[in-house]
Amino acid sequence: MDKKERWELIWVVFVLALFVIVGVATAPLDGNVGGVPQEISQIPPHAKVDNVLVTAYQYYFNLSEHGVDVNSVEQINGSTTNNFYYNILVAHPGDWLNLTMVAGPETATTNFFFPLYNDKVTDVQIVPGLTGYAVFPSPNVTGVYTFVNGEYDGPWFSYQEGNMIVIPTSGYSSPSNISRYITTTHQAFSSALVGDPYNPPIYVENTTMAPVLNVVSNDYNVFNGTIPGPTFVVNAGSTVTLNMYVPTPKGDHNYLYNYTTTGKAYPDKGLIAGIYAVWWNGTITPVETTNLTYNTHISFTFNAKAPAYLYGVIYPVFYNYDLDGMSSTLTGEQMGYVMSLWGTVMVES
Repeated sequence: MDKKERWELIWVVFVLALFVIVGVATAPLDGNVGGVPQEISQIPPHAKVDNVLVTAYQYYFNLSEHGVDVNSVEQINGSTTNNFYYNILVAHPGDWLNLTMVAGPETATTNFFFPLYNDKVTDVQIVPGLTGYAVFPSPNVTGVYTFVNGEYDGPWFSYQEGNMIVIPTSGYSSPSNISRYITTTHQAFSSALVGDPYNPPIYVENTTMAPVLNVVSNDYNVFNGTIPGPTFVVNAGSTVTLNMYVPTPKGDHNYLYNYTTTGKAYPDKGLIAGIYAVWWNGTITPVETTNLTYNTHISFTFNAKAPAYLYGVIYPVFYNYDLDGMSSTLTGEQMGYVMSLWGTVMVES
């Protein structure tokens, strides 16, 4: 072995030794990224707790929620299809949420950023192979509160936003509660969150029992200029009409303009849009669904019986950028599941 080979061997052994030292030193911390399990001690005795597994994907959150009164369940015709939500949390006022956060397979580092301005800011990095934790109480005021991905993990990272829908344990949100929700949201927009409207705009349509709600997407797949779309407030028992318009996707700034295996891009087909009821126990059921058609005014009509509703395309849509078939593991790939054409309706007593 000559001198050059000897130094190369010494260098390789040195690097391997560093890996071992770092691995041993950080192994106890692997489960404590973004917080420590001892945070559970913050939860008051006898509090109602929702245990939530947050799995971050590119570019959406998968949330599996299990609590005393709230469980993430989606049902169609009485049969459970999912025991998780996409970008949705459901909570009752004052519930405590105990979050465990992991990254999904082949997912870059993401972030769970939740500026609950009436309590605190939760900011947790979600690193592949590690586990993050967070504990916080849901607001005592019913309403819709938005959490986001605060880490750049690709060009669609700003679309990775979700809603925590806080509904009463029974009945509907009271007018006074809705008023407090609107007031605190506007206060946040004019002070701490100036320029950063993390919560969607609120449109109150409670002066009629036949409200007409309109959402229009732009070429970037954003309803009325916000992700998620606007939050509407309607009266319990009212007959609600929601009109939706989505232009034909074109250009690479639109994730519904998707590349096929031929390397050519076309507007996505076969997507489902609809109205979905969010019930007190966290169960979500479809009310009315239809195929999403572009350049067409789609109309849904429903009776406001549930405490909240979701509208739009509530499932992530696969996106793949593959211009002329050039994408590969060698040249680079850009793909993931994206959703933005959705929002929430709150029901007032």
